[in-house]
Amino acid sequence: MVIFLYIVFSVYSYATRQEVKFYEVPEGTLVRQTSFTGIAIREEQAVNAEKSGYVHFYIQQGKRAAVGSNVYTMDETGSLEAYLSDHPELSSEMTDDEIRQVKYSLSSFSKTFDNLQFLALYDLKYSMDASALEYAGLSSATDLDSILSKLGISFSRISTDTAGIISYSTDGDEQLVADDVTSALFDLNNYKQTVVKPGDMVEAGKPVYRLITSDHWQLVFPIENDMKEILQDKKKLSIHFLSEDLSTDADFNTMTGKDGTTYGILSMHEFMEIFAEDRFISFEIRNTDNQGLKIPVSAITKKDFFIIPKDFLATGDGGENGFYRQTTNEAGVTGSEFVPTEIYRMDDQYCYINIPTEAETNALKLNEFILRESDGTAYRVGPVKSLDGVYNINKGYCIFRQIVPIEQNADYMIVQENTEYGISVYDHIVLNAASVKEGQVVYQ
Repeated sequence: MVIFLYIVFSVYSYATRQEVKFYEVPEGTLVRQTSFTGIAIREEQAVNAEKSGYVHFYIQQGKRAAVGSNVYTMDETGSLEAYLSDHPELSSEMTDDEIRQVKYSLSSFSKTFDNLQFLALYDLKYSMDASALEYAGLSSATDLDSILSKLGISFSRISTDTAGIISYSTDGDEQLVADDVTSALFDLNNYKQTVVKPGDMVEAGKPVYRLITSDHWQLVFPIENDMKEILQDKKKLSIHFLSEDLSTDADFNTMTGKDGTTYGILSMHEFMEIFAEDRFISFEIRNTDNQGLKIPVSAITKKDFFIIPKDFLATGDGGENGFYRQTTNEAGVTGSEFVPTEIYRMDDQYCYINIPTEAETNALKLNEFILRESDGTAYRVGPVKSLDGVYNINKGYCIFRQIVPIEQNADYMIVQENTEYGISVYDHIVLNAASVKEGQVVYQ
């Protein structure tokens, strides 16, 4: 019966005991992400139409055109599209490779399509229109000109004498340089972009497309005061483009604009084609410089300590740290005695010592006086200050260990390694400090 009752009690105790989850401390870093919007600056030029007419592009948005490549057709009468629809025999059959490219473009689009960015569907349509015109072989048809001429259809192919990347959009900022950037440019209410779509009527002398002639480009963005100190010594930054989920490293420097604002300049050679249509681009700067021990914020707690000015600290005969406590004998004569004391932490002003329990009879207690060794000045023990820490459970019960924070985000904190009375890598700490108290036995 005794054994049975013991088993029942043990099972009940195990089933109803509070579960305390632990966390094994690793080394790590925090990725600090700060969002910005920059204005893109490229080597680019707007190309104007030589004559008025209806435009159909041969080259897709963001694709590269070689010197002498046909970029678009100019249909002055507006009859070309209807005639080609009625005469499909003028178009050559698509090759297997061209069909694969179309399928790949459609598949890639379907995987990344977002209903909140429905306009991207129109961009795909315009790109497919350009692909269809390119794959139809009309740009190289030798007899098409004579056929259309006999029908009174004024049709011409326009080529480029400069290699570069084609964009259908223009905004008047094609000649912008970094030194011209001011805060007024970031007011999107004043920004206007014109997009030429296949089949649009374009007047002579108006921009028909934009030609980007270099892979090198820059992002210029304003820097607030709280970021100046963080970025002041940086020469290279890791950045992440939010819309495309792409990351790269960019050269970094700063300048003071004409309006007195401090601007950052990111210089890079990647992803220019992807953002060829965009003037304003959102991105994040990622900083992972701070390394240490990585702990969850939920594991952090606080503990109060007595604080004593550093100049009251003394050294005993055996070289141990401590303080001289003021004593008074039965005759009322005042003296002092040395009390060895563990210094839990020391900063520029104070020594932090444990607040003793009733069982610690020889420790410094509340309202006792200590004496400064140099001149006998008295200080009453009493002021307290909190330290951040965690509960270490390596020994099976909760022991408070201090932490020295370096950096923190919403979920984790990076703390210094090898601090006195601190934690070390691979230590086990309580994951939720609010669920336990110091000295509590914990089953892992």
